Amino acid sequence: MKQAILNAVIQSLEKELERQARANVQSNAGAAFSAAGAEKQRDTTGFESAFLAKGYANHVQELQRQIAELKAIEVEDFTGQEIDLGAIAEVDMEGEVDLYMLLNCGGGTEVAVEGRTVTVITPESPLGSKLMGNIEAGFIELPSGLEGIILQVF
Repeated sequence: MKQAILNAVIQSLEKELERQARANVQSNAGAAFSAAGAEKQRDTTGFESAFLAKGYANHVQELQRQIAELKAIEVEDFTGQEIDLGAIAEVDMEGEVDLYMLLNCGGGTEVAVEGRTVTVITPESPLGSKLMGNIEAGFIELPSGLEGIILQVF
């Protein structure tokens, strides 16, 4: 199941990469068209499109790096171990049971695998930082005051 979740996260990021790459191409085209067609000295449309294109290009590079990082992860079993990168934790947060996969990137990505929704969290997130180093049956409390128990780690 863990490899299927990781594959689904990679596919989700690859779709986002395609979307960002298309947006980058459109922004570049818009920048070239606007710069050539500028009619007034204060027409900043071309400059704004170029700035936007640069942002998309940076995001494309970051997504490429994240995808490569995820493809290099070796799937491990964390049963009976402390939660670390690559672990999946089933957490009951005040009656709502959710699955989380702890990864260095892709935070907030949700994927459905085997009828379950899994949310990617990073160690920098409030929940991720509370889960890191914790174990099954461990209690956690978020800065918001929300409390939970770790039901299962794998």
